[in-house]
Amino acid sequence: MATVTLSQDYLDVHLSLTDRLLSFHGSFHIPLAHVTNVYVSSFEDLELQYRLEGTNLGMIKTAGIFANPQGLIFCDLTGQRDCLVIETAGERFPRIAVELPADEDPNQLAHEIMRSLPDSGPVE
Repeated sequence: MATVTLSQDYLDVHLSLTDRLLSFHGSFHIPLAHVTNVYVSSFEDLELQYRLEGTNLGMIKTAGIFANPQGLIFCDLTGQRDCLVIETAGERFPRIAVELPADEDPNQLAHEIMRSLPDSGPVE
């Protein structure tokens, strides 16, 4: 389980100690200027193909670096509920997929993060 917090200029993804050990990776501190999109996805829609580093225990726990048709993705999931997917530019991972605690709504958090992203200017 991951805890995602939003500050004025950063998005923090905090992994528990167990998740850090299973994924061989620490938490994330991402500037909001590097976040390009945030949405909710099911485990199946991520289309994970290859485990590159981490743990894949099926529907018990999936944590680490994986490949999917879109490229690299960092996952911290159990597959029991929908996950929050954060797309980035200029970061180590182009996509980060995490499952939130049961008392948090991933849809609400995705909308809150999208509202906080810096305006990229007018679209022509």
